[in-house]
Amino acid sequence: MKSIFVAALLFLSYQCFGQLGTPSLYGEYDVFIDEEFNDNIFHKITLGSELTSFKFIAPEFDVSYYYGLNSQEMFDAEQTGPPTYAAYLNENFEGFVLGFSPKLFYEEEGTRVVFIPKYHFGKIRAKGNFLDSDDVALEKVTKLKMYYWSFALGIEESKWSNNATYGFYLIYNGLNAGKALNQLDFNAQSFSKDNYNTRTIGLGIRISYNFKARNQII
Repeated sequence: MKSIFVAALLFLSYQCFGQLGTPSLYGEYDVFIDEEFNDNIFHKITLGSELTSFKFIAPEFDVSYYYGLNSQEMFDAEQTGPPTYAAYLNENFEGFVLGFSPKLFYEEEGTRVVFIPKYHFGKIRAKGNFLDSDDVALEKVTKLKMYYWSFALGIEESKWSNNATYGFYLIYNGLNAGKALNQLDFNAQSFSKDNYNTRTIGLGIRISYNFKARNQII
């Protein structure tokens, strides 16, 4: 009786783990809308792994790099003639954050509809550089730890390749880099303080690669 129980347990374990998907690696580029930054956007680059997949869940883990830049300039001049004074201010933020998600999906014929609630934690740095025509140069830096959620809704296609998957996403990003950027104060240099809030929406594109090819293109 005991041997029958052990055999049944091994069979169930095989059936369960046999349905687990193999890990895949992915690279992703996201762009977020924010009018405070150059070209009204800031950027995110991500490298990560879908650890496995089973039925409707595919947990993933990744590391992301953010970057956003806001350039400003100011000129004083007489009514005619060249400027008598010029000043420039570049404010930017960057940072590395880790993310983990229990990605949920519905798949049919090589197409997945996915929902990705993801928890992030890491550190960002905000930096301001001031320079004027009188050769006055100032640099201010702030650093903060960040904890936040993002949410993505998208489509992933695997029917074009035995190994590659392509994903397209609409994303709400809960990162507020303004907590660091708003600490940069250049009022004394005649630049009014900006009120940054980088919680916003964006678009993402992802390419994933699974080293174990599927048996056939679906």
